[in-house]
Amino acid sequence: MKIKYCIVSLLALIASSFRAYAQDDIVCDQYHFNYYLVNPAVAGAERCSHLMLTGKFQWTGPELEDPPMTQTLSFRTRVLKNVGLGVYAYNDKNGNSYRQGGEVTFAYHIPLSENSHYMMKTQSIDRQLSFGLSLMLNHYNFDKHLFEDYGFEDPTLGNGGSNKGMYLNANAGVYFLWDNFFAGFSAKDIVPTELTELGLEEPKRPLTMFGFLGYDFDLVNEITLEPSAMFKFNTIKNRQLDLNLKYMQTIPDNKDFSYWLQLSYRHTLDKSENNPAPLAFYAMGGIRYKGFHVGYAYQLGLTQFQRKNGGSHEIMLGYTWCVTKHFCR
Repeated sequence: MKIKYCIVSLLALIASSFRAYAQDDIVCDQYHFNYYLVNPAVAGAERCSHLMLTGKFQWTGPELEDPPMTQTLSFRTRVLKNVGLGVYAYNDKNGNSYRQGGEVTFAYHIPLSENSHYMMKTQSIDRQLSFGLSLMLNHYNFDKHLFEDYGFEDPTLGNGGSNKGMYLNANAGVYFLWDNFFAGFSAKDIVPTELTELGLEEPKRPLTMFGFLGYDFDLVNEITLEPSAMFKFNTIKNRQLDLNLKYMQTIPDNKDFSYWLQLSYRHTLDKSENNPAPLAFYAMGGIRYKGFHVGYAYQLGLTQFQRKNGGSHEIMLGYTWCVTKHFCR
């Protein structure tokens, strides 16, 4: 019971310190396996169909009985020569807080190669400009009785908020490919909405933006080295930078099998004294056999709380209806 009391105390602190966008962004944190989660323009950017399931299990230390967990299921494909479609759903549980939702996506892709008509199905897409728009639905609820049983006043209800509800919003993005270079920019929650679930005096839901870029260096023996960066920021001045280095190889004597390894470092650019600059270090990898894909990521948190409560584990299972060189984009 003492452990559970500590958990409730921690949840009260988290609820009073973080906004609802932190719950939504846990989905976007899984972009290492699927860039579509942060940029709708990625849907259909390849002439392939991708089905992906991911699961993330956070703070796996012994002091937490019920750590946060997030699952996503996504599908994206290309239809009608230049049109991309996508859909994903997510489920997130964080203590007594639950969130479910998803989005549907329409994307349009314009090949930029020379000397051919951009509507031709055989047109090369190594050079391409893509635009995407998503409609998003989110549902939230939390168990207020968990606080009441231990004599706490829930900070959300105390501020005039509600313990359940749903809201609509939209995301938009652009994605650019030029041979081995790629870049994207997207905006999440582009329609201003009130954070009514957190109370009557809360500000509008912040607009969150994502920018990423990278380059593939083709080496010998079907080896590719890909440095990349992801920058996330929002209208309430939260800023975060990811630096990634990825190694990929397709086995020369067996085109059905490939693997990849990646190291990532996450750093906050916020100036708050309560938010240390180093955030996390990631080690991850995956394999492909024909159309099947498996991936795993381990996050070592670098904040004081994360160091005491273990790291986070993430798994990915996927199937692709063609062989792609860069599946996890």
